Amino acid sequence: MSNPLLKAGLLVGWLVCVLPAQAHEETSLPDPATGDLGETTFPTSGAARAQPDFMRGLLQLHSFEFDASRQSFQAAVEKDPGFAMAYWGEALSYNMPIWGEQDLEAARAVLKRLAPTQAERLAKAPTERERDYLASVEQLYGDGDKTERDANYSAALGAMSRKYPDDLDARSFYALSLLALTGTNRDTANYMRGAAEAEAVYEMNPRHPGALHYLIHAYDDPVHAPLGLRAARRYGKVASAAAHAQHMPSHIFFALGLWDDAIEANVASLATARSQGHGGYHPLEWLTYAYLQEGRQNEAAELVKMVEQDIASKPTQGNRPTLAWLRATWLIETGGAPGVDGWTDVDSAGIASTGAFVAHDFCRGLMAARAGKIDLAATHLARLRARTDAAREQIAGVVANRYDTVTPEEIEYDEIMAVALDGVIQFARGEHDAGLTAVREAIATADTIAFSYGPPWSVKPLDELLGELLMEADKPGEAVPAYDKTLSMYPNRRLAREGLTAAQAVAWKCQHCADQAEEPAGSGGSGVGPQ
Repeated sequence: MSNPLLKAGLLVGWLVCVLPAQAHEETSLPDPATGDLGETTFPTSGAARAQPDFMRGLLQLHSFEFDASRQSFQAAVEKDPGFAMAYWGEALSYNMPIWGEQDLEAARAVLKRLAPTQAERLAKAPTERERDYLASVEQLYGDGDKTERDANYSAALGAMSRKYPDDLDARSFYALSLLALTGTNRDTANYMRGAAEAEAVYEMNPRHPGALHYLIHAYDDPVHAPLGLRAARRYGKVASAAAHAQHMPSHIFFALGLWDDAIEANVASLATARSQGHGGYHPLEWLTYAYLQEGRQNEAAELVKMVEQDIASKPTQGNRPTLAWLRATWLIETGGAPGVDGWTDVDSAGIASTGAFVAHDFCRGLMAARAGKIDLAATHLARLRARTDAAREQIAGVVANRYDTVTPEEIEYDEIMAVALDGVIQFARGEHDAGLTAVREAIATADTIAFSYGPPWSVKPLDELLGELLMEADKPGEAVPAYDKTLSMYPNRRLAREGLTAAQAVAWKCQHCADQAEEPAGSGGSGVGPQ
């Protein structure tokens, strides 16, 4: 593993260039924005002094650096208060596609600062292309529920992509809008449509951050991940000033079980985030998981302690769920090894989202049940159920901050973990058949939900859990497909890999003994073991 050198500042170079097809419309042409945020060309009618801020904001937006992009667009407005496209960019920074977050009121307030009505806002744009861009964002923040608005926005961008085929940003945003049509749920058909559009942009500009970013999202699963390796190898280097861009390649590396690459990507992302004054908790979680897949417990433990120190200094909605998830992960991946306190509860006050906290309840319950501490396991199950019941009152739809609401999908995951933990407790009481039935029921329900790639959402994959229980029940032949299925979803996962090897060995031994018992006296055997 190597530590890449991280650039501290933004390098924005300016070269004379004209965008074909619509260049004659513009009154002020920027040169291509280049440097450590990627490259693009985006002519606008804003004042020359505001162009560098606008272009930086645009590139940051493609890398989901939403707060930073907002500040860049606001800086452009300060230098040119009539710069219509800077308002467009600032408004767009309040929409977080794929993340399931949107600050609708803040975005509408930005548009109203440009002008009170849609007609007046469109009149502020000097060119037809700029009016088309403004009209598209009006669809995103117009009337209707978010599903309807997302569809209208995507349709508007699709029309723009056909109208301006050389506008790589319109086509990139169109690709992203296709991925976002189903919110946080992955829809393979939409994702492949988005990939096709992003691939076209990549062919014309292989340093475009939007093309690279959205290709990784589109191919973010074990089946399609090999198609995303090209973008993954480039994106973090092309946009090295964006922490999210450095993290994103690890989505492909996780889907392929490439732990060294995943570690390198998230080390860089975490360092960049920290250097910019952010916690970097998302790459920190993925980095911890990747370290533990390689048995690097000391490095993983240091990351957990880093978050504990952050919380001791300033607890936030972001770092507390991370600590709950890290403690759960430590328990499962190390069996509760010394070095990290995996058991202590994490304060969830003021956080509606349940995912990390329920996963912590679930994993503590699993560990207790497997250690024969059935009463303690039942306590964690009761806490899990109580937390889930309370969360049902917190469902508020799409909000600006994911921690301020709980999604119906989250509740469904919580319920699945409750069923699985109840099964493990039954199994620990000696009710093996009932316990296995409950865990299988949880798996069957989980299989109906759109799969989310990356670290396991339950921390402990349910099929892997089933495999372990089947081994304990002396059913290695049934454990083998459970481990195989786990590895199909989480390639190269250490515990599943080790479990599969053990199950195959025991299953072969059992079959070999059975075969020998059936052989006629004196026939002998091949003496060949499992290959």
